[in-house]
Amino acid sequence: MSETRKTTDIVFRDDLYPRINKDPALVQRYAENMEVLPPIEVNQHDFLIDGWHRWTAYRKNNVEDIPVIVTETESELKLFALAIQRNATHGLQLNESDKEDLAKRLYNSGNGITKDDIARTLSVTLRTVSTYLREVEKQRKEAQKRKIFEMYLACLTQEEIAEVVGLSPDAVSLETKEYRNLETLPKLVKLSALYQEADFNPPLYTAWTFAKKSNEVSHYGNSEQRILDNLIYLYTQPFDIVLDPFAGGGATIDVCKKRLRRYWCSDRKPIVEREADIRKLDVCQELPPLHKRWSEVILTYLDPPYWKQAQGKYSNDPEDLANMPLEDFTNKVTKVVNDIASKQSSGAIAMLMQPTQWHAPGREVVDHIIDIVTRATNKKLKLQYRISCPYSTEQCTPQMVDWARDNKALLVITRELLIWRFAN
Repeated sequence: MSETRKTTDIVFRDDLYPRINKDPALVQRYAENMEVLPPIEVNQHDFLIDGWHRWTAYRKNNVEDIPVIVTETESELKLFALAIQRNATHGLQLNESDKEDLAKRLYNSGNGITKDDIARTLSVTLRTVSTYLREVEKQRKEAQKRKIFEMYLACLTQEEIAEVVGLSPDAVSLETKEYRNLETLPKLVKLSALYQEADFNPPLYTAWTFAKKSNEVSHYGNSEQRILDNLIYLYTQPFDIVLDPFAGGGATIDVCKKRLRRYWCSDRKPIVEREADIRKLDVCQELPPLHKRWSEVILTYLDPPYWKQAQGKYSNDPEDLANMPLEDFTNKVTKVVNDIASKQSSGAIAMLMQPTQWHAPGREVVDHIIDIVTRATNKKLKLQYRISCPYSTEQCTPQMVDWARDNKALLVITRELLIWRFAN
Protein backbone atom coordinates (compact mmCIF):
# COMPACT_ATOMS: atom_id res chain seq x y z
CA MET A 1 0.00 0.00 0.00
CA SER A 2 1.37 3.38 -0.99
CA GLU A 3 1.66 6.40 1.27
CA THR A 4 2.62 9.99 0.56
CA ARG A 5 5.62 12.05 1.56
CA LYS A 6 6.58 15.65 1.06
CA THR A 7 8.54 15.72 -2.17
CA THR A 8 11.17 17.89 -0.51
CA ASP A 9 11.60 15.35 2.31
CA ILE A 10 12.89 12.62 -0.03
CA VAL A 11 16.64 12.15 0.44
CA PHE A 12 18.73 11.23 -2.60
CA ARG A 13 22.02 9.58 -1.55
CA ASP A 14 24.24 9.51 -4.60
CA ASP A 15 26.69 7.23 -2.75
CA LEU A 16 23.88 4.71 -2.12
CA TYR A 17 22.16 4.92 -5.50
CA PRO A 18 23.22 3.12 -8.67
CA ARG A 19 25.24 5.34 -10.96
CA ILE A 20 22.85 5.35 -13.93
CA ASN A 21 22.88 7.83 -16.80
CA LYS A 22 20.08 10.15 -15.77
CA ASP A 23 17.81 11.00 -18.73
CA PRO A 24 16.35 14.55 -18.86
CA ALA A 25 14.03 13.54 -21.71
CA LEU A 26 12.51 10.78 -19.58
CA VAL A 27 11.97 13.27 -16.73
CA GLN A 28 10.13 15.51 -19.20
CA ARG A 29 7.84 12.68 -20.37
CA TYR A 30 7.11 11.70 -16.76
CA ALA A 31 6.33 15.32 -15.89
CA GLU A 32 3.73 15.40 -18.69
CA ASN A 33 2.09 12.13 -17.57
CA MET A 34 2.31 12.21 -13.79
CA GLU A 35 -1.18 10.77 -13.29
CA VAL A 36 -0.04 7.34 -14.55
CA LEU A 37 3.29 7.17 -12.69
CA PRO A 38 3.67 4.44 -10.06
CA PRO A 39 4.89 5.37 -6.55
CA ILE A 40 8.59 5.80 -5.87
CA GLU A 41 10.25 3.52 -3.31
CA VAL A 42 11.94 4.82 -0.15
CA ASN A 43 13.18 3.30 3.09
CA GLN A 44 12.09 4.19 6.62
CA HIS A 45 14.40 7.23 6.60
CA ASP A 46 12.94 8.50 3.29
CA PHE A 47 16.14 7.59 1.45
CA LEU A 48 15.31 7.01 -2.21
CA ILE A 49 15.56 3.36 -3.27
CA ASP A 50 13.94 3.53 -6.72
CA GLY A 51 12.35 6.22 -8.87
CA TRP A 52 14.79 9.07 -9.37
CA HIS A 53 13.20 10.12 -12.69
CA ARG A 54 9.67 10.04 -11.22
CA TRP A 55 10.77 11.99 -8.11
CA THR A 56 12.53 14.55 -10.31
CA ALA A 57 9.37 14.93 -12.44
CA TYR A 58 7.38 15.79 -9.30
CA ARG A 59 10.02 18.33 -8.32
CA LYS A 60 9.97 19.77 -11.85
CA ASN A 61 6.23 20.33 -11.56
CA ASN A 62 6.55 21.68 -7.98
CA VAL A 63 4.16 19.03 -6.70
CA GLU A 64 4.16 19.10 -2.92
CA ASP A 65 3.26 15.46 -2.15
CA ILE A 66 4.51 12.30 -3.84
CA PRO A 67 3.19 8.72 -3.48
CA VAL A 68 5.72 6.30 -1.98
CA ILE A 69 6.13 2.68 -1.05
CA VAL A 70 8.17 2.28 2.13
CA THR A 71 10.57 -0.65 2.33
CA GLU A 72 12.56 -0.98 5.54
CA THR A 73 16.31 -1.58 5.17
CA GLU A 74 18.47 -2.72 8.07
CA SER A 75 21.69 -1.29 6.67
CA GLU A 76 23.09 1.03 4.05
CA LEU A 77 24.44 -1.99 2.19
CA LYS A 78 20.94 -3.47 2.02
CA LEU A 79 19.59 -0.14 0.73
CA PHE A 80 22.33 0.00 -1.90
CA ALA A 81 21.76 -3.60 -3.04
CA LEU A 82 17.99 -3.06 -3.21
CA ALA A 83 18.41 0.09 -5.29
CA ILE A 84 20.64 -1.81 -7.69
CA GLN A 85 18.15 -4.67 -7.94
CA ARG A 86 15.27 -2.33 -8.74
CA ASN A 87 17.23 -0.43 -11.37
CA ALA A 88 18.53 -3.62 -12.93
CA THR A 89 15.07 -4.95 -13.76
CA HIS A 90 12.84 -2.06 -14.81
CA GLY A 91 12.68 1.61 -15.75
CA LEU A 92 15.84 3.11 -17.21
CA GLN A 93 17.95 0.06 -16.63
CA LEU A 94 21.64 -0.11 -15.80
CA ASN A 95 24.03 -0.47 -18.72
CA GLU A 96 26.98 -2.87 -18.76
CA SER A 97 29.41 -0.26 -17.49
CA ASP A 98 27.08 0.57 -14.59
CA LYS A 99 26.70 -3.11 -13.70
CA GLU A 100 30.43 -3.79 -13.77
CA ASP A 101 31.13 -0.81 -11.51
CA LEU A 102 28.37 -1.82 -9.09
CA ALA A 103 29.57 -5.43 -9.01
CA LYS A 104 33.01 -4.20 -7.91
CA ARG A 105 31.54 -1.91 -5.26
CA LEU A 106 29.47 -4.74 -3.81
CA TYR A 107 32.38 -7.20 -3.90
CA ASN A 108 34.69 -4.75 -2.16
CA SER A 109 32.14 -3.76 0.50
CA GLY A 110 33.73 -6.12 3.04
CA ASN A 111 30.38 -7.61 4.01
CA GLY A 112 30.88 -11.16 2.73
CA ILE A 113 28.74 -10.69 -0.38
CA THR A 114 29.22 -13.64 -2.73
CA LYS A 115 29.28 -13.71 -6.50
CA ASP A 116 25.91 -15.46 -6.44
CA ASP A 117 24.49 -12.57 -4.38
CA ILE A 118 25.84 -10.07 -6.89
CA ALA A 119 24.45 -12.01 -9.86
CA ARG A 120 20.98 -12.03 -8.31
CA THR A 121 21.16 -8.34 -7.41
CA LEU A 122 22.22 -7.28 -10.91
CA SER A 123 20.05 -9.83 -12.74
CA VAL A 124 23.05 -11.21 -14.63
CA THR A 125 24.69 -14.62 -14.84
CA LEU A 126 27.40 -15.85 -12.48
CA ARG A 127 29.75 -16.03 -15.47
CA THR A 128 29.15 -12.35 -16.18
CA VAL A 129 29.93 -11.46 -12.57
CA SER A 130 33.17 -13.47 -12.76
CA THR A 131 34.12 -11.49 -15.85
CA TYR A 132 33.39 -8.21 -14.07
CA LEU A 133 35.52 -9.20 -11.10
CA ARG A 134 38.45 -10.89 -12.82
CA GLU A 135 40.78 -7.91 -12.45
CA VAL A 136 39.47 -7.10 -8.96
CA GLU A 137 40.18 -10.62 -7.75
CA LYS A 138 43.66 -10.45 -9.24
CA GLN A 139 44.34 -7.18 -7.41
CA ARG A 140 42.85 -8.58 -4.19
CA LYS A 141 45.08 -11.67 -4.41
CA GLU A 142 48.15 -9.52 -4.99
CA ALA A 143 47.21 -7.33 -2.01
CA GLN A 144 46.73 -10.44 0.13
CA LYS A 145 50.14 -11.76 -0.90
CA ARG A 146 51.75 -8.42 0.01
CA LYS A 147 50.01 -8.47 3.40
CA ILE A 148 51.20 -12.01 4.11
CA PHE A 149 54.75 -11.05 3.13
CA GLU A 150 54.72 -7.96 5.38
CA MET A 151 53.46 -9.97 8.35
CA TYR A 152 55.94 -12.76 7.65
CA LEU A 153 58.83 -10.27 7.73
CA ALA A 154 57.40 -8.88 10.99
CA CYS A 155 57.71 -12.37 12.51
CA LEU A 156 54.03 -13.09 12.98
CA THR A 157 53.31 -16.80 13.23
CA GLN A 158 51.54 -18.69 10.47
CA GLU A 159 48.49 -18.95 12.72
CA GLU A 160 48.45 -15.19 13.35
CA ILE A 161 48.80 -14.42 9.64
CA ALA A 162 46.11 -16.96 8.72
CA GLU A 163 43.63 -15.33 11.09
CA VAL A 164 44.20 -11.87 9.58
CA VAL A 165 43.98 -12.85 5.89
CA GLY A 166 41.36 -15.56 6.19
CA LEU A 167 43.46 -18.46 4.92
CA SER A 168 44.53 -21.71 6.53
CA PRO A 169 47.97 -21.92 8.17
CA ASP A 170 48.97 -24.46 5.50
CA ALA A 171 48.05 -22.00 2.73
CA VAL A 172 50.08 -19.29 4.49
CA SER A 173 53.01 -21.71 4.74
CA LEU A 174 52.92 -22.29 0.97
CA GLU A 175 52.91 -18.54 0.34
CA THR A 176 55.89 -17.91 2.61
CA LYS A 177 57.87 -20.74 1.00
CA GLU A 178 57.33 -19.03 -2.34
CA TYR A 179 58.70 -15.74 -0.99
CA ARG A 180 61.91 -17.38 0.21
CA ASN A 181 62.84 -18.12 -3.40
CA LEU A 182 64.73 -14.95 -4.29
CA GLU A 183 64.62 -15.81 -7.97
CA THR A 184 60.87 -15.11 -8.03
CA LEU A 185 61.33 -11.58 -6.65
CA PRO A 186 61.95 -8.39 -8.66
CA LYS A 187 65.60 -7.86 -9.58
CA LEU A 188 66.08 -4.71 -7.48
CA VAL A 189 64.57 -6.43 -4.41
CA LYS A 190 66.89 -9.40 -4.89
CA LEU A 191 69.96 -7.18 -5.33
CA SER A 192 69.13 -5.31 -2.13
CA ALA A 193 68.61 -8.53 -0.17
CA LEU A 194 72.03 -9.78 -1.33
CA TYR A 195 73.82 -6.42 -0.84
CA GLN A 196 74.69 -6.30 -4.52
CA GLU A 197 73.77 -2.67 -5.18
CA ALA A 198 76.50 -0.63 -6.78
CA ASP A 199 76.41 2.01 -4.01
CA PHE A 200 76.82 -0.37 -1.04
CA ASN A 201 80.25 -0.17 0.57
CA PRO A 202 80.96 -3.25 2.70
CA PRO A 203 82.65 -2.68 6.06
CA LEU A 204 86.35 -3.63 6.03
CA TYR A 205 87.77 -2.14 9.22
CA THR A 206 86.94 -1.88 12.93
CA ALA A 207 86.10 1.81 12.71
CA TRP A 208 82.73 2.79 11.23
CA THR A 209 82.32 6.52 10.66
CA PHE A 210 79.24 8.16 9.19
CA ALA A 211 78.96 11.83 8.24
CA LYS A 212 75.28 12.10 9.21
CA LYS A 213 72.33 9.93 10.10
CA SER A 214 70.33 8.29 7.32
CA ASN A 215 67.42 7.18 9.54
CA GLU A 216 63.96 7.91 8.17
CA VAL A 217 62.45 8.32 11.66
CA SER A 218 64.02 10.65 14.23
CA HIS A 219 63.88 9.55 17.87
CA TYR A 220 65.92 10.51 20.90
CA GLY A 221 68.94 8.25 21.20
CA ASN A 222 68.46 6.34 17.96
CA SER A 223 71.71 5.28 16.36
CA GLU A 224 72.76 5.46 12.74
CA GLN A 225 70.91 2.71 10.88
CA ARG A 226 73.96 1.90 8.74
CA ILE A 227 75.54 0.34 11.86
CA LEU A 228 72.77 -2.24 11.81
CA ASP A 229 72.96 -2.51 8.03
CA ASN A 230 76.63 -3.48 8.30
CA LEU A 231 75.82 -6.06 10.96
CA ILE A 232 73.08 -7.60 8.83
CA TYR A 233 75.53 -7.77 5.91
CA LEU A 234 78.18 -9.47 8.03
CA TYR A 235 76.10 -12.00 9.94
CA THR A 236 72.80 -12.81 8.25
CA GLN A 237 71.19 -14.23 5.14
CA PRO A 238 67.80 -13.29 3.63
CA PHE A 239 64.87 -14.22 5.90
CA ASP A 240 66.99 -14.81 9.00
CA ILE A 241 65.45 -13.23 12.10
CA VAL A 242 66.94 -10.02 13.53
CA LEU A 243 65.98 -9.29 17.14
CA ASP A 244 65.96 -5.73 18.46
CA PRO A 245 64.43 -5.33 21.96
CA PHE A 246 65.42 -1.63 22.19
CA ALA A 247 63.76 -0.66 18.92
CA GLY A 248 63.55 3.11 19.54
CA GLY A 249 62.56 4.86 16.31
CA GLY A 250 62.26 1.60 14.41
CA ALA A 251 65.32 1.85 12.16
CA THR A 252 65.73 -1.92 12.45
CA ILE A 253 62.34 -2.37 10.79
CA ASP A 254 63.30 -0.12 7.89
CA VAL A 255 66.62 -1.86 7.27
CA CYS A 256 65.19 -5.36 7.59
CA LYS A 257 62.39 -4.64 5.13
CA LYS A 258 64.93 -3.34 2.64
CA ARG A 259 67.22 -6.36 3.10
CA LEU A 260 64.45 -9.00 3.34
CA ARG A 261 65.27 -10.02 6.89
CA ARG A 262 62.56 -10.94 9.32
CA TYR A 263 62.48 -8.75 12.40
CA TRP A 264 61.16 -8.98 15.95
CA CYS A 265 61.29 -5.47 17.37
CA SER A 266 60.12 -4.37 20.76
CA ASP A 267 60.55 -1.53 23.21
CA ARG A 268 59.58 -0.72 26.75
CA LYS A 269 57.64 2.29 25.45
CA PRO A 270 57.11 2.13 21.66
CA ILE A 271 56.78 5.51 19.96
CA VAL A 272 53.18 6.19 19.00
CA GLU A 273 53.85 6.46 15.26
CA ARG A 274 55.22 2.92 15.19
CA GLU A 275 53.20 1.24 17.92
CA ALA A 276 51.62 -1.00 15.27
CA ASP A 277 55.09 -2.28 14.26
CA ILE A 278 57.04 -2.27 17.53
CA ARG A 279 55.84 -4.69 20.19
CA LYS A 280 55.57 -3.48 23.77
CA LEU A 281 57.95 -5.46 25.96
CA ASP A 282 60.53 -4.67 28.64
CA VAL A 283 63.38 -7.03 27.84
CA CYS A 284 64.87 -6.42 31.28
CA GLN A 285 61.77 -8.11 32.72
CA GLU A 286 61.04 -10.82 30.15
CA LEU A 287 62.43 -12.25 26.94
CA PRO A 288 60.57 -12.09 23.62
CA PRO A 289 58.14 -15.04 23.29
CA LEU A 290 59.79 -16.48 20.20
CA HIS A 291 59.51 -20.10 21.38
CA LYS A 292 60.61 -22.44 18.56
CA ARG A 293 61.75 -19.50 16.42
CA TRP A 294 64.69 -18.73 18.69
CA SER A 295 66.68 -21.11 16.49
CA GLU A 296 66.07 -18.74 13.57
CA VAL A 297 67.37 -15.66 15.39
CA ILE A 298 70.78 -15.02 13.83
CA LEU A 299 71.44 -11.45 14.94
CA THR A 300 70.45 -9.63 18.12
CA TYR A 301 71.08 -5.89 18.10
CA LEU A 302 71.14 -4.11 21.46
CA ASP A 303 71.16 -0.33 21.64
CA PRO A 304 69.90 0.31 25.19
CA PRO A 305 69.23 3.76 26.67
CA TYR A 306 72.57 5.16 27.80
CA TRP A 307 73.03 5.56 31.54
CA LYS A 308 72.53 9.15 32.78
CA GLN A 309 72.76 10.54 29.21
CA ALA A 310 69.14 9.56 28.52
CA GLN A 311 67.92 10.17 32.07
CA GLY A 312 64.34 11.44 32.00
CA LYS A 313 64.26 11.43 28.20
CA TYR A 314 62.00 8.38 27.90
CA SER A 315 60.33 8.43 31.30
CA ASN A 316 60.88 9.25 34.97
CA ASP A 317 60.31 5.60 35.90
CA PRO A 318 63.08 4.20 38.15
CA GLU A 319 62.86 0.97 36.12
CA ASP A 320 64.05 2.86 33.04
CA LEU A 321 67.67 1.87 32.38
CA ALA A 322 68.80 5.48 31.99
CA ASN A 323 67.38 6.47 35.38
CA MET A 324 68.71 3.72 37.65
CA PRO A 325 71.93 3.55 39.68
CA LEU A 326 75.06 2.54 37.76
CA GLU A 327 75.40 -0.90 39.32
CA ASP A 328 71.77 -1.75 38.53
CA PHE A 329 72.21 -0.49 34.98
CA THR A 330 75.27 -2.66 34.42
CA ASN A 331 73.68 -5.76 35.92
CA LYS A 332 70.45 -5.42 33.95
CA VAL A 333 72.12 -4.77 30.61
CA THR A 334 74.50 -7.69 31.14
CA LYS A 335 71.62 -9.94 32.19
CA VAL A 336 69.87 -9.13 28.88
CA VAL A 337 72.97 -10.32 27.00
CA ASN A 338 73.28 -13.54 29.04
CA ASP A 339 69.55 -14.32 28.90
CA ILE A 340 69.33 -13.86 25.13
CA ALA A 341 72.45 -16.01 24.72
CA SER A 342 70.68 -18.77 26.63
CA LYS A 343 67.97 -18.81 23.93
CA GLN A 344 69.78 -17.82 20.74
CA SER A 345 72.03 -20.56 19.39
CA SER A 346 73.94 -19.14 16.41
CA GLY A 347 75.04 -15.97 14.72
CA ALA A 348 75.93 -12.92 16.82
CA ILE A 349 74.81 -10.55 19.55
CA ALA A 350 75.87 -6.93 19.06
CA MET A 351 75.63 -4.10 21.57
CA LEU A 352 76.25 -0.41 20.95
CA MET A 353 77.41 1.51 24.02
CA GLN A 354 79.00 4.89 24.75
CA PRO A 355 81.06 5.78 27.82
CA THR A 356 79.32 8.28 30.12
CA GLN A 357 81.20 11.50 30.77
CA TRP A 358 79.29 14.79 30.66
CA HIS A 359 76.45 13.54 32.88
CA ALA A 360 78.63 11.36 35.11
CA PRO A 361 79.56 12.44 38.66
CA GLY A 362 82.52 14.83 38.42
CA ARG A 363 82.44 14.23 34.64
CA GLU A 364 84.74 11.28 35.18
CA VAL A 365 84.57 8.85 32.27
CA VAL A 366 82.55 5.71 33.04
CA ASP A 367 83.56 3.04 30.52
CA HIS A 368 80.59 0.67 30.65
CA ILE A 369 82.12 -1.66 28.10
CA ILE A 370 84.72 -3.10 30.48
CA ASP A 371 82.14 -4.06 33.11
CA ILE A 372 79.69 -5.48 30.56
CA VAL A 373 82.33 -7.64 28.87
CA THR A 374 83.52 -8.90 32.25
CA ARG A 375 80.02 -9.90 33.32
CA ALA A 376 78.78 -11.35 30.01
CA THR A 377 79.76 -14.84 31.15
CA ASN A 378 77.52 -17.09 29.08
CA LYS A 379 79.88 -19.79 27.82
CA LYS A 380 78.21 -19.88 24.42
CA LEU A 381 79.55 -16.39 23.66
CA LYS A 382 82.96 -15.30 22.46
CA LEU A 383 83.83 -11.61 22.07
CA GLN A 384 84.83 -11.17 18.43
CA TYR A 385 85.14 -7.42 17.79
CA ARG A 386 85.13 -4.04 19.51
CA ILE A 387 84.23 -1.66 16.69
CA SER A 388 84.63 2.09 17.09
CA CYS A 389 81.60 4.11 15.94
CA PRO A 390 82.51 7.72 16.78
CA TYR A 391 80.14 10.64 16.82
CA SER A 392 81.06 13.75 14.91
CA THR A 393 82.47 16.66 16.96
CA GLU A 394 79.16 18.44 16.29
CA GLN A 395 77.75 16.44 19.21
CA CYS A 396 79.74 18.66 21.57
CA THR A 397 78.22 21.99 22.63
CA PRO A 398 80.31 25.16 23.06
CA GLN A 399 79.91 24.69 26.83
CA MET A 400 81.52 21.24 26.60
CA VAL A 401 84.37 22.56 24.46
CA ASP A 402 85.05 25.39 26.89
CA TRP A 403 85.05 22.96 29.81
CA ALA A 404 87.50 20.63 28.05
CA ARG A 405 89.81 23.53 27.23
CA ASP A 406 89.69 24.99 30.73
CA ASN A 407 90.29 21.62 32.41
CA LYS A 408 92.76 20.18 29.89
CA ALA A 409 90.38 17.26 29.49
CA LEU A 410 89.33 15.18 26.50
CA LEU A 411 85.72 14.88 25.43
CA VAL A 412 84.59 11.33 24.73
CA ILE A 413 82.89 11.14 21.33
CA THR A 414 83.41 7.45 20.70
CA ARG A 415 80.91 4.64 20.93
CA GLU A 416 81.87 1.01 20.80
CA LEU A 417 80.03 -1.80 19.13
CA LEU A 418 80.63 -5.08 20.93
CA ILE A 419 80.09 -8.20 18.85
CA TRP A 420 79.89 -11.62 20.45
CA ARG A 421 79.84 -14.70 18.24
CA PHE A 422 78.36 -17.99 19.32
CA ALA A 423 81.04 -20.57 19.88
CA ASN A 424 80.72 -23.61 17.63
